[in-house]
Amino acid sequence: MESKYGNEKIVFLVFSFILFLSACGSSPKEEQPLNLSPEISNGDIVCRMGNGFFSNRFKDFSSREKIYSHAGIVEQVGDSLFVIHAEASELTGIGFVKREPISVFLDGIKTWGVYRVAAADSIRHCMASIAKGYYQRHTPFDLDFDAADDSKVYCTELVALAVNKAFGYTVVKPELNLGKLKIYGIDNVYLLPGTTVVQKVTE
Repeated sequence: MESKYGNEKIVFLVFSFILFLSACGSSPKEEQPLNLSPEISNGDIVCRMGNGFFSNRFKDFSSREKIYSHAGIVEQVGDSLFVIHAEASELTGIGFVKREPISVFLDGIKTWGVYRVAAADSIRHCMASIAKGYYQRHTPFDLDFDAADDSKVYCTELVALAVNKAFGYTVVKPELNLGKLKIYGIDNVYLLPGTTVVQKVTE
């Protein structure tokens, strides 16, 4: 019995060692690099389908096209692209308007799109500037989803405010019902008349 057990143990160890060598020799699958269109520029609207716990729920915050869960405004500084967006922690609900490289905003994201409103460059630059103002003021995330008060903002509210203030009149309207509230749905901010697709990536 001892001899048989010893042989089985040796076979098991050899087999485990071979598997270990195979695992070490195989290179891990690399992430595909983010292939951004060179056409993306200041004031573009960028949307993504996130990987968070509540992302599928937020995807339903649209009335026509339910493919995204979050949105922000592109800021271009030289050759660098940033996204300004309002985001809260899924654990605490606390958050602020933040600014991060577009590569971070889209890291690990499989479905996303960049859209351009039909407007002069000056208006789109103004959109980015207005969004940045909310970031510089460290504007808190609006858990009440109150579109009538911009002292706190949620993600699509920030985009809507940037668009409407840059145009000087109401272009984006809150069309989604949330209880007794009318809120800006995800598709409200990018499915606008004349808006064009700069880049769209889906799974």
